[in-house]
Amino acid sequence: MNENHVKVHVGIIGCGCSGLVALKELLDEGHQCTVFEKSNSIGGVYTQAYQQGELVSSHLLTMFSDFIGNDDSALEKPRMLSFVEYSEYLNDYAEHFRLKEFVKLQTEVKSVWKDHSENKWKVLINNGREQIYTFDRLAICTGVYANENMPTFKNQCLFQGKIKHFKQVQLYEEFIDKKVCIVGSGESASDMILAAAKFGKKAFLSIRNDHGFIVPRYIHGDRFGPADLDTSRVHHSIPRAWGVLHTYIDMINSLVKSYLKCLIYQGGKSNDYDKVRRAGIYMNLKQIKTSNIWNTFGTKNANIVEALVKYSDTCFRKPGIKELKANSIVFEDDSEEYVDEIICCTGFRNSFPYIEQSDRADQNLKRIAKEAKVSHNLYKHCLHPDLADEICWIGFARPALGAIPPLLELQARWFALLCSSKLKLPNKFDMLKQISKYVKYLEWQLTVYRVTRLTGLTDNLIYADDLARTIGCRPNFTRIFFTEPKLWLKLMCGPLINAHYRLTGPHAKPKQAKQIILKAKWVKQPNVLYFIMLMCYSFFWLVFGIESCKPASWYPL
Repeated sequence: MNENHVKVHVGIIGCGCSGLVALKELLDEGHQCTVFEKSNSIGGVYTQAYQQGELVSSHLLTMFSDFIGNDDSALEKPRMLSFVEYSEYLNDYAEHFRLKEFVKLQTEVKSVWKDHSENKWKVLINNGREQIYTFDRLAICTGVYANENMPTFKNQCLFQGKIKHFKQVQLYEEFIDKKVCIVGSGESASDMILAAAKFGKKAFLSIRNDHGFIVPRYIHGDRFGPADLDTSRVHHSIPRAWGVLHTYIDMINSLVKSYLKCLIYQGGKSNDYDKVRRAGIYMNLKQIKTSNIWNTFGTKNANIVEALVKYSDTCFRKPGIKELKANSIVFEDDSEEYVDEIICCTGFRNSFPYIEQSDRADQNLKRIAKEAKVSHNLYKHCLHPDLADEICWIGFARPALGAIPPLLELQARWFALLCSSKLKLPNKFDMLKQISKYVKYLEWQLTVYRVTRLTGLTDNLIYADDLARTIGCRPNFTRIFFTEPKLWLKLMCGPLINAHYRLTGPHAKPKQAKQIILKAKWVKQPNVLYFIMLMCYSFFWLVFGIESCKPASWYPL
């Protein structure tokens, strides 16, 4: 690291979780910052989404590395926060680190361009009147949920019902007495289909290809804690090449536990939750040849299964939509159903109109903004090789299994250190070479189809450890094994939380990090199984040199 500490002025666009953490990390490095947020509150999408919604990752995995929140019990009794509660967590984060004074609310960024005569970035804003700000660096933190992605259907102009994006749904009661078709199979679709089944007359779930790998929010009900407690380092170090075998083992293990729980605690009687859980396992197994635990995105929300099982008389799964008629949908299997509304849970698209539509930005910058829409074509999902660290896109990487906030925190820490010149980037040629290698890896693991369609998709642990190695904050697990075995056990078998990356490196908080890691709840049985599996794989790699058995994340990508 270079000890010369450079201080710069950074403009941050957006004040959701990515904008807040970017601000905090840049301030920690001593930089001057101004944040522009066009809404009247911090928190981004979580203040605007359907307020009956819940996160699909527990507070343990979603929280930032050095802020638990105002509820200390969250470590020992983790749960899924509602969108409202997570908005409050972000507000508390801003209060705790005194961030609000740097945020300009109700301020829309209208145009961004480079003033080459000054070698500075200009930002035109409108908060009732237009002003121009000057910066050395920019952080684009508008996130992956800013712009709705709406499909176009054949004969859509004929349809007399409503077609809308799920982001336009505010209350589930909007579905009362309606026949509704939900398009998609992700986590929002899972919430929407259950609401449509519960409140509507009829509900149809249109899935064009495979659904995501289904993981319930709670593995065996609230009593046993969130399902993502087994998102551990040993689990996510299982070699990716063995995804099908691992899926079989994982699903069989879950089935056995479900039946044993039923036998021991419930007198042999299965409750509704057990039935839904098992149905989800069978749905995963049914498509295992094309979608296993490692090569697809996770639908970390079993409401999709509950809707199909619990409301089987009024809720039906359908293939993709072939065409629309005045009051009905014709699906690809040629079945026809009458509906009042089509709710598209078809995700979001990246868009940067303040650059793409700016009359002040040059064509080269507009080209870069267009290319930046494909997140994996940026260096580490953050930097365009033509701009180096002048503009950083933070919050555009989406883990297949895991939560977005921990990844964007690592991105923000990396960018802050780049701005201080404590870290250096490779040259443009080497960055392009590494991007190409990275995309090829993603296509191998997640398939070309998914990487092309979901351009921000990445592997949670492999990407996080890659950033941590770059920052210099990945723990030395070998040393910890010999010096602090209890901590090592929790690091390997406990939940994969960002406090791991505060044990060492820049802005380390080892005492606080150890307290968080050691206090955090963990589940023993599955992680003991994963640990045994990992040791078996590593044996065949170390002794026989079988490359496909090399544990993921044990080595740089």
